Amino acid sequence: MLIGLVIISFGPSYSYTLLNLLYGGRYSDGEATAVLRYYCVYIIFLAMNGMSEAFLHSVANEKQLKQSNDILLLFSAIYIVLNVTFIKSAGAIGLIAANSVNMLLRISYSAIFIEEYFKGSFSFRHCLPAGWGVLLISGATTAFSERVFLNRNRFKQTLPIHMAIGIMCLIFSLLEIYHGEKQFLMSIIKSLKGHDKHT
Repeated sequence: MLIGLVIISFGPSYSYTLLNLLYGGRYSDGEATAVLRYYCVYIIFLAMNGMSEAFLHSVANEKQLKQSNDILLLFSAIYIVLNVTFIKSAGAIGLIAANSVNMLLRISYSAIFIEEYFKGSFSFRHCLPAGWGVLLISGATTAFSERVFLNRNRFKQTLPIHMAIGIMCLIFSLLEIYHGEKQFLMSIIKSLKGHDKHT
C-alpha cells in the first residue's frame, strides 16, 4: 500500500519527464506518457487486491473458498469482455482500464468478506499507512507543478523547478512516513539482515 501510494502520488506527474529524459520527445509526446500515468494508478489496485485476497484465502473455510473461486471465475469472464471492448476503443489505456475494473471487483468482494469476518469491528481506514494524507497533497502539488511550471516546448529550461518541487514533496513525504511507520520499517530491515546472514 505504501509503495503504491508513493507511485500514485509522484508517478503521473513525472511520467512525461521520465520518458522525455530517457527517450526524448518522440516517445514522451505520444501515447506512452498517458499509458504510464494510468499504470501508476493501476499499481495501487494491485497492492490492495493482493493484500485483501491474501487475507481472504488465509482465513476462509472450504465452502467460502469455493464460493470465492466461483466469484473470481465470474470476474474473469467480465474481464475478458471488458478487455476486448476497452482495447478496441482505447488501445493500451483500455487494457489498463479493464485490468483496473477487474481489480476493483475483486477488492470489493474481498472487502465484503473482511467486513463480515470481523463483524463490524474492523475499519479499512486503519489499513492506510502513515503519511497517506501528505502523499495525496504531494500528488496534487506535483500535478499542479507539471501543469503550471513545466513547459513542453521549453522542457530543459522549465524542468529544474518541476524537479525541485517533486524532490521537496518526496523528502517531506518520506520524513512523515518514517516518523509514522518507523517501527514497521525497522522490522523489515531486521528481517532483511537476518535473511542475509542465513544465506
